[in-house]
Amino acid sequence: MGKSIASRFDNIDIEKSTLRAVIINDDELTLEMDFCLEPAHPDYEAPGEDEECCWHPGLLKFAGISKLQLDRRETDKDGIQRRFAIQKFNIEGTKFDMECEWGDIHLAARSIRVLTE
Repeated sequence: MGKSIASRFDNIDIEKSTLRAVIINDDELTLEMDFCLEPAHPDYEAPGEDEECCWHPGLLKFAGISKLQLDRRETDKDGIQRRFAIQKFNIEGTKFDMECEWGDIHLAARSIRVLTE
């Protein structure tokens, strides 16, 4: 039996993690993330002097999507934002909800995977 969804986020500080990109393909959604790793994570390295976290790239991959709602927020057209702060994050069974500077994402998916690169 596989690990629970919640346990896949062990030693990752989601509130400090950031969203980098949203990619939609057929019935799949991929969120490119910069995860903020906690010291107990196997990939943790001490952050540099000017960094608050051990940033580590990763992905949240959703497949078999049966419901998808993306509410994109308007962004400042003058500046290009590369990281979007996360305000709320919740996974419950097959349902996923996230509110962040990019916008709001609500979905139901057959498969939810957490991948670190």
